[in-house]
Amino acid sequence: MVVGEILEVNKHPQADKLQLAVVDVKTEKLNIVCGAPNIEVGQKVPVALVGAVMPNGMEIKKTKIRGEESCGMMCAEDELGLGDDHAGIMILDEKAKIGTDLSDYLDLDDVIYEVDNKSITNRPDLWGHYGMAREIATFLDKKLKVDASEYDFSKIEVDKKERKIKIKIEDKEKCPRYSAVSMGGIKIEPSPKWLQTKLIASGIRPISNIVDVTNYVMLELAQPMHAFDASKISDTKDIKIVVRNAKKDEILKSLDGETRELDENDLVIASDKEAIAIAGVMGGEESEIDSSSTEIVLESANFNYLSVRKTGHKLALRSEASQRFEKSLDQSTCEQGLVRAVELIKKICPDAYVSSEVADESTFSYKTKVLDIEIEWINKILGAEIETKEIERILTSLGFGLEIKDNIMNVSIPSWRATKDVSIREDIAEEIARIYSYEKIEAKMPVLEMNIPLENESRDLDSKIRRILSGGPALSEVYNYSFVGEEQLKHLGVDFENYIRLANPISSTQTMLRQSLATNLFDNIKKNQARHEEIELFEIGSVYLNFDGQYKKQVEEVDVLPAQEKRLAIVIAGKNTEVFMRVKSVLSFLLDSFDLQAEYTERETAFAWANKIYSTEIRVAGKVLGFVNLLDEQKAKKIGLKKSVAVVEISLVDLLDVLNKQANKTYKQFDKFPPVVRDLAFVVSDKITYNDIKAKMENFHQYIKEVELFDVYQGEEVGKDKKSLAFHINYVAEKTLTGEEVDKIQTKLIKDLENNFEAKVRDF
Repeated sequence: MVVGEILEVNKHPQADKLQLAVVDVKTEKLNIVCGAPNIEVGQKVPVALVGAVMPNGMEIKKTKIRGEESCGMMCAEDELGLGDDHAGIMILDEKAKIGTDLSDYLDLDDVIYEVDNKSITNRPDLWGHYGMAREIATFLDKKLKVDASEYDFSKIEVDKKERKIKIKIEDKEKCPRYSAVSMGGIKIEPSPKWLQTKLIASGIRPISNIVDVTNYVMLELAQPMHAFDASKISDTKDIKIVVRNAKKDEILKSLDGETRELDENDLVIASDKEAIAIAGVMGGEESEIDSSSTEIVLESANFNYLSVRKTGHKLALRSEASQRFEKSLDQSTCEQGLVRAVELIKKICPDAYVSSEVADESTFSYKTKVLDIEIEWINKILGAEIETKEIERILTSLGFGLEIKDNIMNVSIPSWRATKDVSIREDIAEEIARIYSYEKIEAKMPVLEMNIPLENESRDLDSKIRRILSGGPALSEVYNYSFVGEEQLKHLGVDFENYIRLANPISSTQTMLRQSLATNLFDNIKKNQARHEEIELFEIGSVYLNFDGQYKKQVEEVDVLPAQEKRLAIVIAGKNTEVFMRVKSVLSFLLDSFDLQAEYTERETAFAWANKIYSTEIRVAGKVLGFVNLLDEQKAKKIGLKKSVAVVEISLVDLLDVLNKQANKTYKQFDKFPPVVRDLAFVVSDKITYNDIKAKMENFHQYIKEVELFDVYQGEEVGKDKKSLAFHINYVAEKTLTGEEVDKIQTKLIKDLENNFEAKVRDF
């Protein structure tokens, strides 16, 4: 491939559309048959000599075309792989020397770096040579020659203030930033050879100096640019640019000559009169720069990636600009691109000058995100011991801010990597690994020690409880959602003001986190009561309380999740109130299995849904574990229950605590002499608490060793505002007690209870 000069152009005697040219290639004069319409005598053209192999694989041979000999081929741009133009032969500069190797003339005989760039799909900064250079500089441990962050608007000085640009953005979500400046003294002509050469090497066809600059900046900084003819978008010196959604059925003729029909979802750049560009996709033909243009408006903007993608897809139109905007570009490159474009235009157009202030309409405000990362964690997750200095070199070379103190890295993410790319510490580990080289990280199986699994007391307790309750008592286990609804809680009379609400509930009946297991178990009874006379269920699950718990929301965060507690609930449903005693017996069976005994004390404040008579607290080893309640008959009807329902609910956290303390208990000798058991029932005011009476009885005499409540009754027989309490009383001494001795003590006890509590012995 060499530079040739056309000496003669004659018509082909056998074909009207072909011409015979004589071309001087310095070493000889060649006869070449050519069909291009644009060749003239004196032109310098690229010539493929006999033996040359074209980019498409075709070999040039001496041949006859319609009877005339052709020794070579004059080439168009696309035939050389230097562009898409096939309208005619590529015309070279008239100063080109005949016979010069074409690769030397075009400065294409250089080093080519082939980059396997799989990251380009999600790395918008790698759609520009500057971003790629940053990567290569990091790999080669070199410094970048230019710092693009220095390209700020302060570098653009107004030479002659002839125009004023006003920008209005109507949809700032689709266009977060739009910058523009006007320039005068423009003369449209071919770009200098160095600029054309660089564009050709990058696969871009040179067009004119201004258009070439916008393409060059796009390739260099990944910031798409556009230039309008200032006189075509405004009749006055004041230029108004509006970024708005297109009107319904609005028409715009794009630079490719096609007429585009737009709708309200498409974003356009408009003047006072009409739309002049499809935002982020392609400019309009009406405002296009041509050979007569002397004043231009340079645009550098940022458009929402989703908006550009939808518009491009709908119009079946993709451009170099839209491909970049679709990747979610860094908004700071708007400023860098505009400054760089002005700099280049002034360089290649000696008479060009800035004729307005820079107009910059922006919502851009980047708040640098900082990640705190332990260096030890980096090495652990990568499986390699990387020196701190190397980690520091890699991150700073890639543009990350870095401070290291006490082996903790404070890594600041630059804006060009924060566009849906780097956000968590694992991303930083990946950056270090790929530059350090995966090949340096030795592949080996992890070493695991054969240790006895850590004991999980809570899980072991759950398993034991399941075995016990599903064994002897033969209860069925259920698993419920952890959610409850307002309607059910209202019917039960529960105040749900302090319940934790769900941001996105799965249904209207499951809008809050439960604070008791009983609520969902009532629903289980309701769904099964038609098929079973008696229903016996249990559930192990968590409840969620509206105060701070012990678990953090995230490992690095200070905020904690609401408190949660694991509980056991047992529910029995049957024909009458006997279910209350049966559920207590099941609980006693469970506690006996752990060598524990329950003590039932009257609840001073019953749940809103509980029968106040059948409502007791459960104490084990002096600790309140939970409650035993009978569901109030009226509340049961409101939620659709037709059976008597008794429920036990205890804290498994507290039960585990009791069991751990019990592990250290010591042997206590049995009483040498048998106890004397007497039953005592009496009627008292329902305002008197069980705990007060029990304490009085236990402390009345040294022979009274145990007092156990076995029955509570309220009804017409005992009178209004009264209740009957029945107790087992165990009398034990260091000798065999006689009946007479016990009778004397009990007579005095009854009298004491009468004096202190107005208690009347029940004999009916």
